[in-house]
Amino acid sequence: MSCYKELVEIEKKLKEKSFKVNIPISTQVMKKNNDFEVSHFKGVYTPKERGKFILTNFKKIAEGDSILVVNGEKNGINGYIGANVLMEIGLAFYLGLKIYIWNLIGENSTYKEELLAFGVEFINGDLRKIY
Repeated sequence: MSCYKELVEIEKKLKEKSFKVNIPISTQVMKKNNDFEVSHFKGVYTPKERGKFILTNFKKIAEGDSILVVNGEKNGINGYIGANVLMEIGLAFYLGLKIYIWNLIGENSTYKEELLAFGVEFINGDLRKIY
């Protein structure tokens, strides 16, 4: 959620390039309310509601050709990828989708080997690398 404001800006740029873009449900809520303060949304939804969001996001991923992970800095970690996004990356890999990651991850990342095994492409913020 910490990168959702940037994600909305990237969504606009991708649409300008004629890509069909689906953003996560929680991003849609933040965008609609023009409120990107994460603390306003953490703990607001019940586990059941969060489960529905995750399932909806999974369905949207399954409808696509690729995913773009926007992974900025969080808690002093550059290229941070959280548990939920890691699940989405795993789903995309299982479905045979192309996986783009916005920023490099740390050399000591606990999931680096898995990402490399999935054949992800780190685009370093360059949308021209998405095809």
